[in-house]
Amino acid sequence: MLRFPAYATGVFLLFAAPAALLAQPTQHDRPGQGPQPGQHQGQVHQPDRRPPVTRPPARPGPAPADHRNPYGSWSNSWGAAPPAPPAHFTRHNDWYRHVRACQQRFRSYSPRTDSYRTYRGRMVRCTL
Repeated sequence: MLRFPAYATGVFLLFAAPAALLAQPTQHDRPGQGPQPGQHQGQVHQPDRRPPVTRPPARPGPAPADHRNPYGSWSNSWGAAPPAPPAHFTRHNDWYRHVRACQQRFRSYSPRTDSYRTYRGRMVRCTL
């Protein structure tokens, strides 16, 4: 006996919900949203188009290859870029490769001093 009212309510909701959604006001039914003067019912109002902004031509400059880092290439995924190489390091264009190799090999490596700490506590310069 209780099944029939539940079934009837379900059928009613199945058919009444789509009809209620269709009864919602559309864009043109709302006040102030109707067609603009001189505009037909199906057209959408387009705002006035402005001409594109013109910029002065770029000044010629050096090629991007001239802006290379003198210490090599460093990926941001490796952490913060190390400081400039110490005075004893003479292969400046290979500095970042050297730092990355030492960081991977020695956990206590410091690029500021270009050295790492051994298990006995001594500071040793990295030679990789």
